[in-house]
Amino acid sequence: MKMRLVPILCFVVLCMAVLACEGGTSGSVINSSQTCRSSRDHVECEGKFGKLSGTYGEDIEDATISSTDTIDVEMYVTVESGSIQVSVQGPGGEVSSVQAGPNQPATLVGVAEGDFESFEVTFEALDDQATNIHYTISYWIR
Repeated sequence: MKMRLVPILCFVVLCMAVLACEGGTSGSVINSSQTCRSSRDHVECEGKFGKLSGTYGEDIEDATISSTDTIDVEMYVTVESGSIQVSVQGPGGEVSSVQAGPNQPATLVGVAEGDFESFEVTFEALDDQATNIHYTISYWIR
């Protein structure tokens, strides 16, 4: 009887893992970098992607963030070619987003939900791809 339960248990765990990944990153970035620095009252990160395809979730990592935190986010983003949408999701499920394109920088002001030592910013290429994306994120943990 135990031998029959192992394959069933493995199948259930695999299905749960697939469902947990649904809605996450389905795209890719090339030549990415990010640096962060903190001051007394907030943290600021600067980053870039050489190329973005699809939807990509960028984790902003910070050891002081917990899963119960609400994070105020202000983000400035520029794009050389293609168009993108940038978004954060708050604790209540509300999504704040902006679109940016060539000669159309954008500023996102929203609330993100903390996860274990991070929060996520979602970048989505609205065309096939976008290139030379630069962003600055300032955030405050409530």
